[in-house]
Amino acid sequence: MHDQPMQLRYRGFTLVELLVVIAIIGILVALLLPAVQAARESARRSECQNRIKQLGLSLQNYHSAHATFPPSAYFDPSAGSPEWSRIHYPNWVILALPYIEEQALYDSFDFTVPISHDANRIPRGKMLTSMLCPSDQGYETPFSLPSEGENWARGNYGANGCLGAYSTTWAGRSGAGPDAEMWQHELTGGVMGANVSRSISQIIDGTSQTILLAELRIGLDASDRRGTWALGGPGSSSLWMHGSDDAIGPNCCLGSSDNIIGCTQIIRAVGMEELQRECFTCCQSCTSSTQAAPRSRHPGGVFVCLCDGSVRFILDTIEAASPWQITNPEDLATWQRLNSAIDGQIVDGDKY
Repeated sequence: MHDQPMQLRYRGFTLVELLVVIAIIGILVALLLPAVQAARESARRSECQNRIKQLGLSLQNYHSAHATFPPSAYFDPSAGSPEWSRIHYPNWVILALPYIEEQALYDSFDFTVPISHDANRIPRGKMLTSMLCPSDQGYETPFSLPSEGENWARGNYGANGCLGAYSTTWAGRSGAGPDAEMWQHELTGGVMGANVSRSISQIIDGTSQTILLAELRIGLDASDRRGTWALGGPGSSSLWMHGSDDAIGPNCCLGSSDNIIGCTQIIRAVGMEELQRECFTCCQSCTSSTQAAPRSRHPGGVFVCLCDGSVRFILDTIEAASPWQITNPEDLATWQRLNSAIDGQIVDGDKY
């Protein structure tokens, strides 16, 4: 009599067991994702910090060669006040190109015509890694408007222009040009103005007490000029009226804190709700570019490079008064003092 063959039983996962495993994996991923994202942002922050520092050191080299920092922008005084202009001339980034190892790019510009001329379409459209903060987005979409030309590449670092407006005619608040009231005023004068700049010896507050560069955000639409490296003016490559009006402090969320040309078109393209959610609004009733504050996607603040080449992270909560017009030393808070080059007041390092 033969033994019966043993029946082998193969048992797989039941549907319930499989669902439990998937749920556990999902929970683990959800727990790990914030840590992974935080690690990535930390790496991006470090790179962003390094890039603004390298730009600051490059401007030190520019200063060594020219005995002054470059102006943040040039404009034609005979054509009127610059805030309405759609014709753009070399800005601080273009002037500094030979000092950031971009001599060939500098040489490719045709300086016999404005930078906004079609002859400069290719060089102004070159993506410069050194001008981009990895934490930001949108660098793949150039700034383009028919009135100012196409193919303007993006950038994330802006010059400290002036606590006054990018204007020669705004009575009592003009900051553009060597004769502008707020450029000359001891409480509001910046470092890299329009058609004018300061040397280190003229920064009487000290190079370790004065901001040279700060972060800017790239616009959310092709029509948004903010964050454009070769384009002069507020929000594009420089900061203006960022402590003497309603653009008070980094990442200011007030609705009209960035006064730039084309805001209505930006709102149509992006939507006011999205701009408010991003804390990246602009003045929809404004038809000129006079004002812009520093901005970043880093949680809680922005990187700045001081005039001595050192880098600090400035919190959004920095002490920043809200004077619509600065007239007395007591009107200044820590933020204004860091941006004014000639106010003569010492800033307590514990406050920023």
